[in-house]
Amino acid sequence: MTASATHVVLLPTYNTGPRLRDVVVEVLRRWQPVLVVVDGSTDGSEQAVIELAGRDPALGVLLLPRNVGKGAAVLAGMQAVQAGGFTHALVMDADGQHPAGSIAEFMAASHSRPGALVLGRPVFPANIPAERRHGRKLSVGLVHFELLGAAVADPLFGFRVYPIAPLLAVLGSRRGGRRYDFDTEAGVRLVWAGVPAHNLAAPVRYFSRAEGGVSHFHYLRDNATLVWLHTRLIAELLFWRWPVVLRRRLRWSALGLLLALLLLGGPAGLAAESAVPVDPAHRLTPAAPGWRELAGAFTQHPDAVADFSERRFFPFKREPVELQGEVRVSATRGLSLHYTAPAESTVILDEQGLLMRAAAGEKTVPADPRAAAANAALRHIVRFDLAALEVDFEIYGQREGASWALTLVPRTEAARRNVGRINVAGEAATLRRIEIRRTAKQAIEITIAPPRPAAAFTAAELKTFFR
Repeated sequence: MTASATHVVLLPTYNTGPRLRDVVVEVLRRWQPVLVVVDGSTDGSEQAVIELAGRDPALGVLLLPRNVGKGAAVLAGMQAVQAGGFTHALVMDADGQHPAGSIAEFMAASHSRPGALVLGRPVFPANIPAERRHGRKLSVGLVHFELLGAAVADPLFGFRVYPIAPLLAVLGSRRGGRRYDFDTEAGVRLVWAGVPAHNLAAPVRYFSRAEGGVSHFHYLRDNATLVWLHTRLIAELLFWRWPVVLRRRLRWSALGLLLALLLLGGPAGLAAESAVPVDPAHRLTPAAPGWRELAGAFTQHPDAVADFSERRFFPFKREPVELQGEVRVSATRGLSLHYTAPAESTVILDEQGLLMRAAAGEKTVPADPRAAAANAALRHIVRFDLAALEVDFEIYGQREGASWALTLVPRTEAARRNVGRINVAGEAATLRRIEIRRTAKQAIEITIAPPRPAAAFTAAELKTFFR
């Protein structure tokens, strides 16, 4: 058992039946203190818990005079524990379906990320009805649209650790989120408010009615509530929230949110001039004189670290988004961009794909054919592998002393629509500039300073900035 002065377990209950006392006892063995919020129960199940609370000071009971709904009960409990000095609360169902054995893991994750919402990602048992498993897919898809990403793995799973103050700030004054819509609305609005989400797997137990399982889901009322909830959330997103939501999403992103860049509407024509004239006189092959030797120099170049700045151009913004950080280039491990402003995060691009690290945790960008070609090209550019680049791009280049520049033109019409052109420039065996330009108003430009004195990456650097 773990006792805490900041984190409390909160169990809302309404006519849970005889399972309630056993669940409370199991939770108390795992964590203390615990607050049970009785949401106007009429089955007498709360009496055993009240008696238990009289003997155990780690257990509190909050009795609501009438049934107000799960969300309202949770918020009432949050206000009560906040008044007692607690800053975080793990909310779980009182019927035994949520895993008491995972409480310590989720609380530890919250302690290490006090500003985050720690959410459960359900691992369903074999005996769960198929309609329950598949019926939630629509809600998951809608929430991923509302968040412009999968920050909340499962919006209906209520096993979560909430930072109390942000939750009360986003839902306390609202009329919604008081019943079955609470879990979904709380997750979306907290992420909209800038609270990072951290998802952890959590096993689910399913009890049939014969085993004492209880469900108060009202098919017509609660489905109508969810429909109205998503109607409101999508309307808010489309009419005024999407620029802020997208900007927060882009803090996670670099080269390959690119995914966001490539999917932002608009014609795919190229209005900007290429770095290298696209004409037969500048067309290259991997065996072209001088370029083959340059490729060889890249293979011999030691791992490098340099400062960089990045600008991202979008059709909906007059001024570009500007970022800064350190880039680490390794011929064997790939490319690592450690952003220091405006927010700290690390983007790793290697043979396994794109991985993003931030205070909220790690996230692998889902595979997308529209970004795959650009990401693969960047890996080949780091190695200056012209033979690999030639498979998907026509290569045009020019040199002046140690300076050189390349323009990569996708070979297929689909790639030209989705990626546009990639321009690269450098000095000897070092990269100095990368530009991915889809249109005149959609581009990412990365400018790299001269590398610092060569030194092998330390074990700490390899662990932090690569994988």
